[in-house]
Amino acid sequence: MITIERELDLLFQAPFAEFVGTRNALATRLKKEGRDAESTRVRGLAKPTYTSWLVNQLYWGARRELEAFLKAADRVRAADKAALEGKRPGGGDAATERTQALDALLSRASSRAAEEGTPLSPALAERLRTTLDAIGAHGSAAARHARGRLQEDLDPPGFAAFAALVASAGPAARKPAPPPAPVPVLVRPAANPRVSDARAKLADAQAEAARRQDAASAAADAERRARTAADLAKSRRIESERALKSAAAEEEAATSALRARQAESRAAAQAAAVAERALEKAKAALARLT
Repeated sequence: MITIERELDLLFQAPFAEFVGTRNALATRLKKEGRDAESTRVRGLAKPTYTSWLVNQLYWGARRELEAFLKAADRVRAADKAALEGKRPGGGDAATERTQALDALLSRASSRAAEEGTPLSPALAERLRTTLDAIGAHGSAAARHARGRLQEDLDPPGFAAFAALVASAGPAARKPAPPPAPVPVLVRPAANPRVSDARAKLADAQAEAARRQDAASAAADAERRARTAADLAKSRRIESERALKSAAAEEEAATSALRARQAESRAAAQAAAVAERALEKAKAALARLT
């Protein structure tokens, strides 16, 4: 009887290149046992990106270092919250500890990538750092590393998360607004149409600049993802070419060995024929004497 959770843990620990085959084999085994719903669930699992697969390997193979990083990240979050509340942060230099723990994780991941045969390129290393930063920013309670079953890269939380942190700091972090000052009654001059028009154009320009900035950020992010995919494809191509060269060398060696054995076989056959003729001559000579 297959224990599905244990099998899923083993699936996400499998070598990167073997994920799809291992997943499909597990789905087939479940199907044969009549567990159709679980089979469908397993077959629907997407293959992790290379960097999210490395994060999973950190969970399974470097748990102590990963937990140290998450605890340091939690201390950074607590220090930030204390600062928002106007308190003095404690616990030492949490940011330094977090950086050191992150560097240790990146080192372990780089070693694991080398073992896998696809070393980390600068782009992949940066993508991995971004995902680990996102895990730390969300905090250990959020379990963003998916307990060793992460399937895609992560991005750090945006402004909404910071706003939530501010809100969680409580009313002490927000100073009460001063009472409104009395508003003097002024006789304002009539609005200048040219000034109003200029202000409207400025607002439009600011809105357009913001839209352009958003588009540029999206394009840069798409470029980064495309570069990561290209680097990974290049690494796979290099690995395939290396494997092809090795196979060609093995084929050449096997062909040479075959030719040598064929030559030995022909020589042995010729020697056997000579010996057979000599035997026949000896038999004939013996027959004449008797």
